[in-house]
Amino acid sequence: MTNPPPLPRHSLLRGSLRALLAGAAGGALAAVVVWIVLTLQGWVWGSAVLEGLPSQRPLLWCVLWCSGIGLAISLLQRHRPTSALPEMVETLTELRRPDGLQTNEGARQLLGGGLALIGGGTLGPEALMTRLIAVASHRIWRGADRDLVAAAMAGTLGLFHSPLVGGAALAGRRWQLLWRWLPATLGGVAGFVAFRGLSDLGGGLRGVPYDWPVDQEQWLGALVAAVLAGLVGCGSGVLLGRWRHWLRSLSLKERVWFTPVLTGVILGFSLWALPLSVFSGENQLKPLVLGAWSLSTGMLLMSALFKLLLVGLCLETGWKGGQFFPVILASSALGMGLHECLPFLGGLQSWSSGVVGGSLSVLLNSPLLALVLGLTLLQGHGAGALVIGLLVGQLLQGKR
Repeated sequence: MTNPPPLPRHSLLRGSLRALLAGAAGGALAAVVVWIVLTLQGWVWGSAVLEGLPSQRPLLWCVLWCSGIGLAISLLQRHRPTSALPEMVETLTELRRPDGLQTNEGARQLLGGGLALIGGGTLGPEALMTRLIAVASHRIWRGADRDLVAAAMAGTLGLFHSPLVGGAALAGRRWQLLWRWLPATLGGVAGFVAFRGLSDLGGGLRGVPYDWPVDQEQWLGALVAAVLAGLVGCGSGVLLGRWRHWLRSLSLKERVWFTPVLTGVILGFSLWALPLSVFSGENQLKPLVLGAWSLSTGMLLMSALFKLLLVGLCLETGWKGGQFFPVILASSALGMGLHECLPFLGGLQSWSSGVVGGSLSVLLNSPLLALVLGLTLLQGHGAGALVIGLLVGQLLQGKR
């Protein structure tokens, strides 16, 4: 097979400039929508939740609001199976298919995804943001220019505060295809710049002091802790996958159209009793690490595991969104609880980052995307443990 002729220099420059502009526009629009969603979320649940702290709303308020939003989601999706918001991976897969994006139910998908986030669902914003830009871009360009759509979608992933997440997510494993990763990377850079100016979402552990091992014994303990944490994280990812598969096999939404209402009731009780188990978790990560949450070891572990279960429950019962933020928070909390159980082995960062690495290695098809996401949201804390957790997850998956 002969290689295609190189593109003229002016075409490369023009394409790069268009990708930058599309990525910046996508990132700016997504940042504005994030701001609107967070503002409404703060109005419903109180300003404390925007700082990552528990809501002070009473039980009745929590149950009524969550069940009411669940009813709205039920009515939006009733008799319309395609009106549920696709996950980010599904949207990216659509972009690569020959028939392109299917956006006939775009308005309902976006409304349902926004309601799920405002209602306290254990979900991240990335699915809503990528779908928002996919629908808007598809309506503007009518699918005629996939490079621009890809660049605009990569720009929305500036919400992770990393210019490389967009390129890693859209390029996948085929980095040798120039026009597959270049627009996405340029768009991601532009979206990253736009998000830093319009939204602070995705800051993760920025500003938290680093804790490095200082002697050989501590390094050895950190290594052992990272390996054990990677095993636990891998198990958590497998648990979430099997939990979702089991829920999917029940066909709950097909049997009971108001299933989202029941999920809303569970979320309402969880928001009151186990506040760490709800919301995306991105804003909860920093105060949790700094000790602003006064949780016993048992409550910490239970909240982390329940958050993982709520992610699967939401995604399989109509409360649609992303899983990256809540899974990373749940994994970090699980690592913290394990560190409290075994304080003599390794440090807090080794346990937390190792569990994050193990879980992301199972849940994401791309080790590169998992690495970039983990490093970005953890701001480099426990980077070595994160890599070890990823390697443990990859080795275990290779043996299955």
